[in-house]
Amino acid sequence: MTLSILVVAIGGSLPFLMTWNNIGFSAGFISAWISSFALCVLCIAPIGGVIAFLVNRLVDLILTNLSSLRKNVAFGVIMAVVMESIMAVVTTVNLHGFIQLSELVSFWLTTFVSALPAGLVISVLMSLVIKPKLATFWAKPA
Repeated sequence: MTLSILVVAIGGSLPFLMTWNNIGFSAGFISAWISSFALCVLCIAPIGGVIAFLVNRLVDLILTNLSSLRKNVAFGVIMAVVMESIMAVVTTVNLHGFIQLSELVSFWLTTFVSALPAGLVISVLMSLVIKPKLATFWAKPA
C-alpha cells in the first residue's frame, strides 16, 4: 500500500508538472495528465530497476573515492536526469504527437527543465532515504 502511494505521488507529480507546463490548466488537462502519467509508469516501471542497477554500478566504479553519502547523492542526480529525460519524451509525444524533430526537441527541453527541480529533489531524497534501506534489505542472508 505504501509503495503504491509513493508511486502515485512521485509518478503523478512529475507528469503533472510537465503536462501543466505544456498545455496549462486547459479543459483537457486532467485527461492529458492521466494519460501521460499512465504512459510514464508503463515506460519507467519495466526499465527503471535496470537503469537504477546500471547507474549504481557506474557510480560505484567511477566514484570509488567518494563516501557512501556522496555516492548516493550522485546516484540521485544521475537517476533524476535519466528518468526525467524519459518521462519528458513520453509526455511530449503524448501531448504533441510525433512532430518535427526541432519542435520535439524544443518541447522536450521545456518539459524536461520544467520538472527537473522537483525530480532532483525527489530522486536525491529517495537515494538518501530509500536506497540505503533497500541495500540493507538485499544484503540480509536468506
